[in-house]
Amino acid sequence: MLSSLIFSKCFFRLNTIFFLGILCLTTQACTVSQSSTQVDKVLVDKDAPIFDKRFQDISIEDIDLKNFWTRLDDVEDSAKREPVIIDNQTFARISESVKPAVVNIYTVRLEEKDAKIGIDPNRLLPFNIPIVSSILDFVPFQVPVPFNTEGLSLGSGFIINQQGYILTNAHVISNALDIRVVLSEEQKEYPARIIGIDRLSDTALIKIDPDFIPTVLPFGDSDSLHMGEVVLAMGNPLGFQHSVTSGLISAKERISPHPKDRFVNFLQTDSAINPGSSGGPLINLHGEVVGINTAIIQQAQLIGFAIPINTVKEVMGMLVVGEAERGWLGASAVPVSNGQAADLGFSGPGGLIIKEVGKGSPAEDSGLKPKDILVEFNHEPIDNFVVFRRKLLALVPGQVINLTVFRDGKTFEVTSTLIKKPEKNEGTENTFEENPAS
Repeated sequence: MLSSLIFSKCFFRLNTIFFLGILCLTTQACTVSQSSTQVDKVLVDKDAPIFDKRFQDISIEDIDLKNFWTRLDDVEDSAKREPVIIDNQTFARISESVKPAVVNIYTVRLEEKDAKIGIDPNRLLPFNIPIVSSILDFVPFQVPVPFNTEGLSLGSGFIINQQGYILTNAHVISNALDIRVVLSEEQKEYPARIIGIDRLSDTALIKIDPDFIPTVLPFGDSDSLHMGEVVLAMGNPLGFQHSVTSGLISAKERISPHPKDRFVNFLQTDSAINPGSSGGPLINLHGEVVGINTAIIQQAQLIGFAIPINTVKEVMGMLVVGEAERGWLGASAVPVSNGQAADLGFSGPGGLIIKEVGKGSPAEDSGLKPKDILVEFNHEPIDNFVVFRRKLLALVPGQVINLTVFRDGKTFEVTSTLIKKPEKNEGTENTFEENPAS
């Protein structure tokens, strides 16, 4: 059970601190301090027991996700839906129907920290001298010694099918050694393993083996949301289990203030999303999931973000097969401006203009050149940049893409096979606006 795991992890930490204390005894005025290092560093690889390897030999082309998640019968015609009439019990009814599918996720995770071992010069002084102490604080007498330890974290998730598959954020279960899922009803606990994790989109898929038929949440259409539309956020904020908050869609297609998250367009909501709520569902008034909550700005008030569910649909295949590597094209492109279109004689809607092509890249091999304008991707017009960039997130090495190109007043097609980006490649990054996945 989770309680025994907590005891064993605390015992491990006490041993670590005792060991560091022994080191301090050999050094006069030694101090030990710990600080978290890069949280995105991968410390637990895919060979660890926590990863479920049932799909490791299956390619994305071999899987059929048509029935992997559920939809409401009229979801394809959402524009013709009758508006939901709100009364004093509307949110309560939605919450009660959704709550059984929302889970709390507790993890024991591997963490990398620094122990600073050495002489603290301020402790050598007979008394504190403010000016001297401030100067000595900048002198590097202490040496940081990195070490791995185990810590506890919590988050949220939601069940998407009756086989026990659960969606959550990648950062909720990153570097997990043990995952426990607690359901709302009867507070029953289930062990879980990781099916797939994608840090670029901050999504993850885990699985439990339920001994019952679970309630599942249907997927909605995040593209059909409107600014000002009412939504509910459910999760485990700050450890308060199975909470619900209400708010509005404040904005769509937001870019995260964090550089590592700049590749995904987020939904912004004023529904409270605090640490612990990450991974929980953002629900519309039809009871459909329209996003995965993620706590990005912990100090913010009434500014929450969610990963659009349509983005999750695109990367679901990668999550199922455990693929996290993006295909590399080696081209850099941005939306074509009116001035560029006029200079090149391009009159079509939308389009991306290539800025740079890397040497030896698949883009160069397919004949692409700077100032080429991409007008179609896999025979679909590039007229919505957000949708186009979202599709790029799902492209993997070995995948063949078809591009329709405008050059010198003529339109033609090229095909290119994406590869894994060489580790020491000096060519251009894959960038379509701010997205390296191409």
